[in-house]
Amino acid sequence: MATYDMTSSDTAGVGANVLAVPTVVGNTVRTIEAILDIDAMVTAGYSGADGDIFQLLEIPAESVIVAAGAEIMKSFTASCTCNIDFAGGDDIIDGAALDAAAGTYLAKGTNGEANVVNTGAASTFAAAALACVGAADTIDVVVAGAAPATGRLRVYAIVADVSAAKTEAAVAQRDLI
Repeated sequence: MATYDMTSSDTAGVGANVLAVPTVVGNTVRTIEAILDIDAMVTAGYSGADGDIFQLLEIPAESVIVAAGAEIMKSFTASCTCNIDFAGGDDIIDGAALDAAAGTYLAKGTNGEANVVNTGAASTFAAAALACVGAADTIDVVVAGAAPATGRLRVYAIVADVSAAKTEAAVAQRDLI
């Protein structure tokens, strides 16, 4: 048995293209957020119903959601709860009360995994459960328990772009020193 230093070009078969170097296209990890503003929607003529689904965050294809969650910016109508997930599900937030005070971060419910996401069906989180969002999708908020007439909710996600690099590095970073 042998050990091979895959960071050294002195190792047979190792070239600049097989070393971990920053991609030229700049695949990024970024935080995205959006505000669900029921007050503004009501002013514009919205008449809410129990169970309305709001497609809030657009997630590009070939992304991994590292974490996601929500913060109440203004309390919602009494008895309103929410689920947050892809496809109107409840894997991120499950049944959180929306009538809590402004500044409250929503905690996961029985199915929820707030700030830890697996992008699949409800399950107990494990690092192996992290999955790539293969096709563009949205993280949705379902407001249930009562028709929302007031409230503001900030939903955020930390998204890692894992799409293939468009340009491979020509030289290793160490060769530029």
